[in-house]
Amino acid sequence: MPAFHPTKDQFRALRDDPHEGPIIMVNLLKFHEMAQYPDDAPEAAENLTGEAAYARYEAGLGDFIAACGGEMVYTGKAVRFYIGEGEWDRVLIVRYPSRAAFVAMVTNPDYQIPHRHREAGLKHQDLIETREA
Repeated sequence: MPAFHPTKDQFRALRDDPHEGPIIMVNLLKFHEMAQYPDDAPEAAENLTGEAAYARYEAGLGDFIAACGGEMVYTGKAVRFYIGEGEWDRVLIVRYPSRAAFVAMVTNPDYQIPHRHREAGLKHQDLIETREA
């Protein structure tokens, strides 16, 4: 079932897993039709779509990914489902050098600056951790 944030158990499992090699995070994203900024946010009056708000998050995210040694591998619009069904708007794939690098990024207090655009634009997502085979 799609969600918005990891549970505490999901976060602990990722953080505490002993695998030290690279991980690839596959994001399946669903946006709000219109961004959901708080009324007192400067962007509230801009009438941004959820996708436009998320694009602001993604632009800021790039610096954090690079700083932790990761790379944005792919981002693309979901066009159709050839097999199965779903409601995703975009796929984003990011490679991180390790779980520790990913955890350091998402727990960095400065990460909250662009993260507010994610909160406003994203309706829900699935985030799948993978390892290279």
